[in-house]
Amino acid sequence: MVQYPYHMARSRFRNYQDRKERRQIVLTLGGIAGIFLFLALFGVKILVGFSLFVDKLRGTTPNSQQQSQVILLPPQLDPLPTATYSGEINISGKVKGDVTILLYVNEEQTEKTKAAEDGSFIFQNVQVTDGANVISAKSTDDKDHISELSEVLTILVKKVKPSLEISSPSENAEITGEKQTTTVTGKTESDNSITINDRFVVVKSDGTFSYDLPLNEGEQTITILSKDQAGNETKIERKVKYKK
Repeated sequence: MVQYPYHMARSRFRNYQDRKERRQIVLTLGGIAGIFLFLALFGVKILVGFSLFVDKLRGTTPNSQQQSQVILLPPQLDPLPTATYSGEINISGKVKGDVTILLYVNEEQTEKTKAAEDGSFIFQNVQVTDGANVISAKSTDDKDHISELSEVLTILVKKVKPSLEISSPSENAEITGEKQTTTVTGKTESDNSITINDRFVVVKSDGTFSYDLPLNEGEQTITILSKDQAGNETKIERKVKYKK
């Protein structure tokens, strides 16, 4: 009978144990990978199903309407003028779907209206206040779904007429000489426009302006008009007489 040395038997036993441990490690890693793959493929569905099961136990199972998410698009507002002198404005736009448009002025809901068949809508004679006014809108349907806020528009309401001072010429000034012009000088707000006898004149950053106006022989009227961005106007006239 052949007898193996003790150390050889022990080495074979150790090799066997090592192979067994490696198989167990491979099986364990494979199992973990399988669990991750299962969760990646079916985990969300299982979680959703579990959530619905819990809701059902609580008596709060969502119905089909609640499960289906309804997304309403916000209205598209037509551009507004940057400024106006009126306390009332018209606000129009378009929207998709059979919805109601909610109008917000300065972040407060003021009016609502239904869209026409083509999706157009208009709010007429909307009240606005002096200063900057913020305009926006939302869409809502008969199921109380509501859209995100539309684009926010700003309009300035200014009812005060522009200031206008004329330094020269004076009223009924008599102008003589070969130079058949007179220099019109004055001051207004820097963001206003100035016309002198319908000719546009540059307004400096401090609001002053100056223009050499050609004259005709005899008496004539010089009309100076200051206009702000809201459309308010202030007009001053000067009568002058030119003679060579």
